[in-house]
Amino acid sequence: MADTQAKSAAPKAAKAPKAAKAPKAEKPAASAEAKVSKVSKKYKRHGRLFAKAVFTGYKRGLRNQHENQAILKIEGARRKEHGEFYVGKRCVYVYKAETKKCVPQHPERKTRVRAVWGKVTRIHGNTGSVRARFNRNLPGHAMGHRIRIVRSLAILFPIGVY
Repeated sequence: MADTQAKSAAPKAAKAPKAAKAPKAEKPAASAEAKVSKVSKKYKRHGRLFAKAVFTGYKRGLRNQHENQAILKIEGARRKEHGEFYVGKRCVYVYKAETKKCVPQHPERKTRVRAVWGKVTRIHGNTGSVRARFNRNLPGHAMGHRIRIVRSLAILFPIGVY
């Protein structure tokens, strides 16, 4: 033990100072035209027009559950006031089915994508969750899956096809 104390008590050798770095050579300045062309080539990304939510379950009591009201947990909503913003907004559950069906108003096109539309009716609890009613009750296997809460249908369909 005395050996370890003696080693630690010994003064450490001072390090030699580091040599100063050589200044970096400056790159030749690019012409203003080259900078403009780079900016114009970059395309503008549009943000998504819906809020993300997760279907967490149905409205329920201790013994009974009501499948006609779904509880949605909205991403980023942590307080009651955050959930109140979404009341009245439309929401949609988008999923893929096995069989292809005709797209509404375009009988020549077929798709597997389906959607169940609904509306946020009120808040649920104090942590930003909301309740929503859908045109057809959401299936149980949709729990834990994504629901889109649309800010405005006029943004999605500017012509008024809703």
